[in-house]
Amino acid sequence: MRKLLIPAIMIGLGAPAAAQMSVTTIGASDAGACYENAINDLARDTGPCDAALDDPVTTRADKAKTRVNRGVIHNRNGAIDAAVADFNAALEINDTLGEAYLNRGNSHYLAARLDAALADYERALDLDVSQPWAAWYNIGLIHDARNNADKAREAYEKALEENPGFTLAQQKLEGRP
Repeated sequence: MRKLLIPAIMIGLGAPAAAQMSVTTIGASDAGACYENAINDLARDTGPCDAALDDPVTTRADKAKTRVNRGVIHNRNGAIDAAVADFNAALEINDTLGEAYLNRGNSHYLAARLDAALADYERALDLDVSQPWAAWYNIGLIHDARNNADKAREAYEKALEENPGFTLAQQKLEGRP
């Protein structure tokens, strides 16, 4: 069984992604290679993801996870519409996949669709996404973008409650970019 990449694009205003968070995968198939590309900030190749999706042996559940991982790579490549299409396809397979909502929220954020991003981050939290601090941090970024310092601070504090060692949220609370 392969595990899903759970990245959260930590984005500064007008800046590219600063970090992605992930969990490990098991397996050495095309889906595993797709995951490896998704967690590698320098990787841009969706080929292994495409191959895994075309492989008749890939289970439906693994196809959903592969769609999420390929969407992460599409986001990195600036192919936001393709990323959203992959996250939507993953959600058609499993509409309780919090990581798909979290990452689709990242696509919306990158496209400056802040209302849609916020809704997806909140949905990811409702579904008990495995790294809730990432969603809270990204919610903080939205509130920062809207010049709502109080709500941003609350979100960064919630991120730190979930993960006390989360330095990006700590830096935001200390006023560092």
